[in-house]
Amino acid sequence: MACYAVAATLASERSALADRLTGDGLVPLHSGLGEHDDPARSLIFANDSQWIAFNTGHMELLSRPEVTQQVLKWLTPPAEPQA
Repeated sequence: MACYAVAATLASERSALADRLTGDGLVPLHSGLGEHDDPARSLIFANDSQWIAFNTGHMELLSRPEVTQQVLKWLTPPAEPQA
């Protein structure tokens, strides 16, 4: 089963401080990516199955074209080679 995580942050880039203190205004970035301080409680997403929307608030995730494009990229099957 394919699983994906989209998280947002109000920060413009990742850094240890921004990841810990700046989330999307509602959810910390680590939580949005399914990460937990206790590894037994973390969700495991492949790196290419995670995507971060920078300079984005929690509710903005619903209307950002970049988010839609990423979800479509994940969900669109690859084109079959033409014979």
